[in-house]
Amino acid sequence: MKVMKKNNNKGFSLIVLMVVIVIIGILAAGYIQFFGKGAEKAMISKSKDGYSKIVDWIGVEMLTCSMAETTAMGGNLTCANRTAATVVSATVEAAKNDQKNPYETQSAAVTSGGNNTADSDAGFIRLSASGTDIIVKTCHTKPCDTEENRNERTIPLQ
Repeated sequence: MKVMKKNNNKGFSLIVLMVVIVIIGILAAGYIQFFGKGAEKAMISKSKDGYSKIVDWIGVEMLTCSMAETTAMGGNLTCANRTAATVVSATVEAAKNDQKNPYETQSAAVTSGGNNTADSDAGFIRLSASGTDIIVKTCHTKPCDTEENRNERTIPLQ
């Protein structure tokens, strides 16, 4: 009597595996298209938030000096005889370890001088003094040569 061997191979065929890989590839491409701009949106949001915080902080620290305090900005600014230039220097020094540029994470976001119109300026918060005014400007979204992608505020010395 001849015994019939049952061919009972378990596993997936090569074609089934290839179809699964193709489907996973299509889903991954769709995921990248759908969620790929998340990092860019996060950098824009962080740039806008950092700019707003610096503008508000300078105003608060100026009020601190107006209320008879001797120093402000973490001890970096002597309130007596302060000028717009000393406020700019103190702000840059006080913020150097607190805010990083979201576009260039190794760089401090707050800088003295510079511009906000080139794409390489994205994420930097540029401070300068003009007479008794402190100028705060930034480019939060590339391209920086587009006006709606930039912010600028003048803060009078108090």
